[in-house]
Amino acid sequence: MNFISAFLKDVLDLINGFVSSYGWSVILFTLLIRLVLMPLDVKSRRSMMRMNQVQPQMAALQKKYANDKEKLNQKMNELYKKEGVNPLSGCLPMLIQLPILFCMFTAMRVVANEHIVQMIQAMMNGSFAANSAHYLQPFLWIKSIYQPDSFMSTVIPAFGDKLQAIQPVAGTILTQDTLNTVRNFLSSDTYKTIAAQFGAANTYVLQTKMLFWDFNIPTQFNGWFVLPLLAGVTQLISSKLLTPTNTATGTDAQQQTNKMMQWFFPLFSIWICASYTAAFALYWVFINLFQILQQLFINWYFDRKKTNPNPEEEVIKP
Repeated sequence: MNFISAFLKDVLDLINGFVSSYGWSVILFTLLIRLVLMPLDVKSRRSMMRMNQVQPQMAALQKKYANDKEKLNQKMNELYKKEGVNPLSGCLPMLIQLPILFCMFTAMRVVANEHIVQMIQAMMNGSFAANSAHYLQPFLWIKSIYQPDSFMSTVIPAFGDKLQAIQPVAGTILTQDTLNTVRNFLSSDTYKTIAAQFGAANTYVLQTKMLFWDFNIPTQFNGWFVLPLLAGVTQLISSKLLTPTNTATGTDAQQQTNKMMQWFFPLFSIWICASYTAAFALYWVFINLFQILQQLFINWYFDRKKTNPNPEEEVIKP
């Protein structure tokens, strides 16, 4: 997994070397990932379409052998073999995409940490003020793509933040000595002065009477919470598109699980994109957008090709 993450990081750096914008680098990289995975998505859609076509036969078998699970499994396997379908083939793209997502998360975390350290080093040597846009990498409404797209996030690390979450990474500038130097600087009066210029040391306090805590909103916040919300919405649409249209044969428990997962992943998307960098949130939003467009195209393609040569074909007799 570390090797894959390092490879993805190198690809990101390579793209960024051409476009000189980390935001656009993430979008182009996302498109590249979708193009690579498209053959698997086409295969998955074909399998799901065939599974929908045999739903009546499956329902008949489940009804007839409701009290004989062993016989039901045997007849189901015979049905799958005769119709040339594999109920597990639709899971293949997801099994591949999840490791890529985790590796992408790791790669972007290392890239973001490297840039944060480089930015603080520039503050230490006095070169940050003259080239702040290079270190912050603003994108659209986001002031720094290495901080969360949220009105609760500062543009640069908040004053007093020791960056304890950053760990040394072999082969990068994230050495233990460098991290110790950066953490010490974050506690200095010099950084306090710089932080004040970006609102990292000053906050508005939003007092809440019904809750047990108050919200501290930076005077200069990094974003408007747009990407986390877009991540949740696009994840919901994508989940609905990928859900089989005919689930009548599933048990009540299975149908409830499907409904729960359709809402769990959008909420999870909002949470992780609100708590991590805007760059990763951008990746999450566009991976969903490209997947939605791709799925709509695949659905349109197979709907055009879909034929039913035997419309009066009887249910396969067990």
